[in-house]
Amino acid sequence: MNEHRLRAPTVDGALLAVPPLAEAYALLQANTARLAAWNHDFQGRPASRLRFDVRTQILAAADKFLRASGLDTPVVLESSRLLVTGHQPEMFHPGVWIKNFAIAALAKQTDSVALNLIVDNDIPKSSALKVPRTVHDAFRIEKVQFDNWAGEIPYEDLKVEDEALFASFAQRVREVLGNAISDPLIDEFWPRALSAATHSNRVGLRFAIARRGVEAFLGMHNLEVPLSTVCESEGFQWFACHLLAHLPRFQQIHNEALGRYRSLYGIRSTHHPVPALGRQGDWLESPFWVWRSSCPRRKPLMVKQLSRTLQLRIGGEEEMLIELPLGPDREACCAVAQLQELPSRGVRLRTRALTTTMFARYLLGDLFLHGIGGAKYDELGDEISGRFFGIEPPGYLTTSMTLCLGLDAETGTSDRLARTNREIRDLSWNADRHLLSEALSNPEVIRWIDAKRRAVGGPVETHVQRVARFYEIRRCHERLREFVVDQLECVEHERVALIRAEEREKVARSREYSLVLHSLQHLREAFDRALPGR
Repeated sequence: MNEHRLRAPTVDGALLAVPPLAEAYALLQANTARLAAWNHDFQGRPASRLRFDVRTQILAAADKFLRASGLDTPVVLESSRLLVTGHQPEMFHPGVWIKNFAIAALAKQTDSVALNLIVDNDIPKSSALKVPRTVHDAFRIEKVQFDNWAGEIPYEDLKVEDEALFASFAQRVREVLGNAISDPLIDEFWPRALSAATHSNRVGLRFAIARRGVEAFLGMHNLEVPLSTVCESEGFQWFACHLLAHLPRFQQIHNEALGRYRSLYGIRSTHHPVPALGRQGDWLESPFWVWRSSCPRRKPLMVKQLSRTLQLRIGGEEEMLIELPLGPDREACCAVAQLQELPSRGVRLRTRALTTTMFARYLLGDLFLHGIGGAKYDELGDEISGRFFGIEPPGYLTTSMTLCLGLDAETGTSDRLARTNREIRDLSWNADRHLLSEALSNPEVIRWIDAKRRAVGGPVETHVQRVARFYEIRRCHERLREFVVDQLECVEHERVALIRAEEREKVARSREYSLVLHSLQHLREAFDRALPGR
């Protein structure tokens, strides 16, 4: 599978699933067998034990999180296999949300447990939602703020800045949306987001709690846990210590794979899909973020290898953050114990995108479910992790969905506009093909048609002849165009109307609208069709 070529469905209500969901059980079985036979040494802790520890710790943390958030906790059997997905705690579109429903359906079919990672170490893109407003016969996109913009602060540290603005968000969305959607999900979602204030003052967690509450209302009961909690678990810190202990090798593999990926797809940007891991003298950049709660701006974790220890510092700072008793040939137990002290000092050590799914796929879950963006990242991630761990990467699923709001708009305007543009061009440069019968009896028209025929059949042996022929044909076209002016004006008027219709259709048919704007009934029916028997 070439993940780079994945595309969202173009048909409203269509589901993308690669490989097909019917193959999920076989993929799950293959992953389980492959990982059970994996005997990688994580600095003194074998992969089999570390996978058990990670799963035990994260399942307990998920149960604790759900209980603390006032949400139901599904029963988990110790022998259950684990299906994992994740996303930032945003009001994302249904194409993202379908992942949660898909893993729930697959867990039911395979006697597994579904877990969603709340990726709260990421940063928000905006503090507003794009909402369509109907204005006469067109749509206009308006941004409705749910809070004041606080800058690029990770979700786990992003507090609600303006509670009054937050509280009035649903009402303001409703005012812009008007009667276009009779039962928008925001009517069910936002009261839950407001109630979540009793559990958290963080924007992302309020959204996550509200979404999970709606999922329970719809009959879906996945486990949930913030990624920040995962990254402070002992099992994750063994994983982090192993990568840090072998950072020179990991960085080499990472950057070589990144170079091949960019070459394969002709990517010139030094930041896509991810930046290369850098070096500052003896300090190597690691694949982790780090920051202080007092200054919540993500920075790269920099590492310096000494004879028997590793020095760690926050990128951009001179002061050493911590010195770990760790090296390629040293066990990590003491280093892990020291990393566990960082949260009490207000220091956040977190994954980046590639190490998030690397940890989730190799040590936490038995099958990971990606969206399109994550799958493209892990085309690169698979080469890195496969070479670093010396194992064929466990397979994963990719799902997405296209679901329109249901706004009233014409369809097929792009094709009609393309045909109209071709007709205008043909009228302009082949007017003789479109002359009406009365024009064909005009002596002047006949003269220019004959002139064009002579020019087309003229000599082309020399450059001068070819240039002269070109200008003579163009002169004939320009004169003949005078006899189709009325037709041309009519088609150009149609083109203007089609441009407006196309703009309206693009707004109406966008798949990017937040889930809270969609009809609750429409969402329920679309998910039931896409995932029968869920």
